[in-house]
Amino acid sequence: MRLVDTSLWVEFLRKKGDPRVKQIVARLVEADLAVYTCPVRFELLSGVRPEEESDLEQALAFSRHVPFEFDDWREAALLERQLRGRGLTVPRNDLFVAIVAIRTHLPIACRDAHFDAMSAIIGRTLEVEQC
Repeated sequence: MRLVDTSLWVEFLRKKGDPRVKQIVARLVEADLAVYTCPVRFELLSGVRPEEESDLEQALAFSRHVPFEFDDWREAALLERQLRGRGLTVPRNDLFVAIVAIRTHLPIACRDAHFDAMSAIIGRTLEVEQC
């Protein structure tokens, strides 16, 4: 299973999205290996056009959902402090996704350098697969 980041879902849902990314996400969905979390759904819903929302909901319906849990807020705050202490500031939604990936031991499939930068600081607890 892979925690599919917003960066891949956007390419997958975009009509003229990267064909290689579309294929990767389609394979994950078809094999029941695509996972998303609440922060990813939020980002997607906030950026989707009204006429595309049903396609988004359908894609997510064929994927597994892992919730962002109560304790994840504290872990995200601790991670943000750790990263800032090392000179790295990343978007909070990326922190939230990283925390879910760490808790669930799922690799993040993405096209976002922030995850590589976080992984370089926190080590093997965050596995990143750039697509």
